Amino acid sequence: MRIFTFASFVVLATACFLQSGMADPLAVPEDKMPALKNQKAPFRGVIKHDGYVGHTWAAYPHVENPASLGIDPRGRVFVAEANRFWFGVPDLRGAKQMTRGDFRSVTVEDRKKLYDEHIARHGPGPKDKDPEWYTKVPDRLIRLEDADGNGVADQRSLFSDHFNKPLDGIGFSVLAENDAIYFTCIPAVWKMTDKNDDGVADDHVAISEGYGVRVSFIGHDLHGIIRGLDGRLYFSIGDRGYYLTDAAGKVHKGSGRGAVFRCESDGSGLEVHAMGLRNPQELAFDDHGNLFTFDNTGDIGDKARIVYVLENTDSGWDMSHQSPHHYRQVLDWGQFHPSRAVWVAEHMFDTYRNEQPQWVYPPLGHVANGPSGVTWLTGESVPEDLRGQFLLTNYRGSPNSSNTLAIKLENQGAGFHFKGSREVIRGVATADVELGYDGRLYFADYGGGWSVNKNGSIQVLEPKDPALLKAGDATAKLFAKGLSEHNFKQLETLLNHPDQRVRKLAQFELVGRGSKGKAVLLQVAQSKVAPLLSRLHTIWGLGQLGRQGKGDAKALIDLLKDADDEVRANAARVVGDLRLQEAREPLLGLLADKSLRVRSLAVIALGRACKRGDEEATAALYQAAVANAAAFDVVLRHSCLSALDHLETVAGAAAKATSSLVEERLMAVLFLRRHQSPRLTEFLGDADPAIRAEVIRAIYDTKALDTAAGDRLAALDGHGLAETVQRRIVGANYRKGTARNAKRLVALAADAKLHKSVRQAALHGLRMWEASIDTDPVLGHYRPQVVKGRTMKQLGTDLTGPLRRFISRKQDSSLNALATKLAGDCGVSLDLATSRKQVVDASLDAELRVATLDSIVQAGQSADDALIMKLLGDKEQLVQAAALRHGFNRDLDGVPKIGYEAVKSGSIPAARSGIAGLAERDTSTLNSLWSSRQKSLRRELWLDAYLALSESKDAKAKAAAASFASQDPFNVFSLSAVGGDPVAGGSVFRNQGACLQCHKVGTEGGVQGPDLSIVAERLKPSELLQSVVNPGAVITEGYGLSSVILKNGSTLVGRVPKQTDSVVQVIAPDGKVTDLKRSEVASITPPVSPMPPLGMTLPPHDLRNLIAFLSSQTADNDDKRVKSDHGKKD
Repeated sequence: MRIFTFASFVVLATACFLQSGMADPLAVPEDKMPALKNQKAPFRGVIKHDGYVGHTWAAYPHVENPASLGIDPRGRVFVAEANRFWFGVPDLRGAKQMTRGDFRSVTVEDRKKLYDEHIARHGPGPKDKDPEWYTKVPDRLIRLEDADGNGVADQRSLFSDHFNKPLDGIGFSVLAENDAIYFTCIPAVWKMTDKNDDGVADDHVAISEGYGVRVSFIGHDLHGIIRGLDGRLYFSIGDRGYYLTDAAGKVHKGSGRGAVFRCESDGSGLEVHAMGLRNPQELAFDDHGNLFTFDNTGDIGDKARIVYVLENTDSGWDMSHQSPHHYRQVLDWGQFHPSRAVWVAEHMFDTYRNEQPQWVYPPLGHVANGPSGVTWLTGESVPEDLRGQFLLTNYRGSPNSSNTLAIKLENQGAGFHFKGSREVIRGVATADVELGYDGRLYFADYGGGWSVNKNGSIQVLEPKDPALLKAGDATAKLFAKGLSEHNFKQLETLLNHPDQRVRKLAQFELVGRGSKGKAVLLQVAQSKVAPLLSRLHTIWGLGQLGRQGKGDAKALIDLLKDADDEVRANAARVVGDLRLQEAREPLLGLLADKSLRVRSLAVIALGRACKRGDEEATAALYQAAVANAAAFDVVLRHSCLSALDHLETVAGAAAKATSSLVEERLMAVLFLRRHQSPRLTEFLGDADPAIRAEVIRAIYDTKALDTAAGDRLAALDGHGLAETVQRRIVGANYRKGTARNAKRLVALAADAKLHKSVRQAALHGLRMWEASIDTDPVLGHYRPQVVKGRTMKQLGTDLTGPLRRFISRKQDSSLNALATKLAGDCGVSLDLATSRKQVVDASLDAELRVATLDSIVQAGQSADDALIMKLLGDKEQLVQAAALRHGFNRDLDGVPKIGYEAVKSGSIPAARSGIAGLAERDTSTLNSLWSSRQKSLRRELWLDAYLALSESKDAKAKAAAASFASQDPFNVFSLSAVGGDPVAGGSVFRNQGACLQCHKVGTEGGVQGPDLSIVAERLKPSELLQSVVNPGAVITEGYGLSSVILKNGSTLVGRVPKQTDSVVQVIAPDGKVTDLKRSEVASITPPVSPMPPLGMTLPPHDLRNLIAFLSSQTADNDDKRVKSDHGKKD
């Protein structure tokens, strides 16, 4: 018999779930693929806009797990299938053994090494322990076409199934053009061609590589590839990060950070356009050349974000922000961690507020819960009330919770304002959307859930108005034929077409028409009567020519003086992109432009057009920032920072420490942060408390900490500062690691002017002194210690006096308890007479008494045996449990019997100490209790007994545990149904359980899944457990859909509340009920749960505590919660 550890059991059970709870992908081979039905099927959701009707355009098995789509100029739809979702791509939530190694990964090669080490250490075995698992299933591109024009797909081909290498991620975006198909799938951006147009890719060229250096969360991959209005490719990556080397040899690295990139069609000219994003999936331009993305929530109490993508800005996200929440248990920091990430605690995710870290570029608003696909609604085929808006798919897992929103933004100062959203459809799990050239909206319906399934489809909305359909038809014909036969006058006319895509097509055509095309671009750009949109497209076209060495710099520079704000703004954008040094003087003049938008783009352009050390340009940037402070615009500030980053010098910024202007000093600090300079210390004494806080963050968060600047930081008292800033002072002392720093930590712990959590952190840090942890105790990222060889013994010598004095103080009992534990850890002896009095004082806090007992026992005096025996009868359960633990360890007479009685009828804490003691001293008795547990052991103790047996050195004990585990994959999980701590479970719910993302309790949480505020009223603990461990087994009504495939080839999707030998009832998301004869039905797929099996990844005690928390969510508790929340302010 193979003996399993609990960890290996979890791996096996998770694999069993994946095999039984998820549909195997690609079950229908290509040679068995049925013919397309070529008939419209009902739309699967509810249409909320009166101007559209809908239908199903294609469905499983002709498309499977459709995550995104792109439409080529001939109207053919390329569908990216995410078949590797949990089948070839690991996720740290299900592969926690990789976590610490993942935090160290900087390159794609590091990730490959991590996979290899993981397989070698744990495999061969199921799932990510098996080398074949990484290559078995490919992501694919499918080409679909409606050749006969009847409104549904009638032709299909497998365009590519190339993407199944071990390092390949999930292919999440496709750009279909006439001459190439671009596809993003880490570790590369791919370019494919189909020269004979047979629907199969002839070649696959990686035009840019180095993406996806981390495992992170599944789906935080490459996304969003589009053709920009400037002719370049734009795309994004989530926090799986990147490590890239450009043609000039410059390395761009962002391990654990998301970003937006741009490059030419062959991958040259690569730039990191914006950074610090979490998982920006799709990108879209408005009509004035502004780029936007919608960044996903971190699942930790933050919000999804609308981001105006501004060059060289940093939105502040790092994968390590999830460390105190999702990775708390697997990192090496013990209890020396914050309760929540600085991302949440410092409101880094939020729209602008004064108390935020000012280095973070804030979003312009919040919308949705799972933003994914986005497209710009343009042209006369779109209903008038939707034109000029973004259409955003909001994927929430459950189809019934998912919807698609029209997002309206308007210009405000240098940036934008979120005016609101409206629902266009709901009830379809849409992951992507494209506006077809024919005016129809095409949606990639993933099918629901967070795993592969058989419910996917392509859904289509088409306008009801014949005039809109006519406009779409005309546009489709224009793209299908192309503009090669259009004369210059016709092309000039198309530059003002209502559809942005047509205008762009005309722009690109003119760019390719040589000198005559350039002449048209110049003529329209310089015209005072030409329409604005025409002029903008010609400016962007001139920029394209400029990058080809065929531009007209003088014409572009002249446009910087144009009367129209948008012309000046976009001329500045283009001359900056081209780095035209001769534009320096006019750009300097625009820094005082009446339009904040012009100022913003001119500032960024100046940063590109000038060289570092240009004192006049740098001074002008500071002046622009100071002028902005009066009527503050946050976007303009970050434009100034973007430019200063390119032009300022460390010496120049440091000299601003004596400036009398607050904004000037702040901008200098933000620059020095970006350059990780130790000269930040010159601002530590700043009169402005906000600047001081920014300096502390900048020193601690960067490499400056390991210079003399870190010593200055460690010496600060932190009075009056935010908790997260004070905690950085604690972290600095821990990192510096000298005896002086240790004494400083004791002083910080004693300082009543500091936050209690900070004082506790100082003591936790001292308890981890010898461990020299590699996880930063504030930021949560990988930060290996520079001071090695620290020992608790030496710490005890250094702290004997300070620690004794600290413990003698009257203060919060939790601090004294921690300090007493610290004394025991480092061998500082305390006054035994005082300790013996303290431990029996029932008026003291139980935690302090336990810590005191631990220190007494550590002294090793046999005279204290009687004290231990006495405390076995203490009324305080925790003291009683601690005494029993020490009694077993000292092998005191009579303790095994007392332990046995505690297991049978004592308090739960004492009973658990009894089980642990019996596992060490009397395994036969524990075995006996386990074998007769139905009669002899309270259910609250079953998990403890099982774990004690499985971890025992006794072969029979281990065999008993292994036998129980092998009988049923879910046996062990069933032990967590009762006996947990609901308070501790609340922490699991909000953090490592990742539940808060989708479920609401009270006023906290998301809405993707059912509200759990009173979940205990409808589910028993055993049912709650099953829901957490195997979500597909119990699906709340409305949150799981099935595909009902009929024998005639059509498919219905919905809930199946009724199945008999004669009837199958299907309720569609719009509420429509269809009763089918059983004889009409070919097959029914099981309902797909939108919830991943995250309960399987939790340690057993965390799972038990989580179930206890959920079991406490009753109507009575909800009423109490509402009353306690009443009147609270954010």
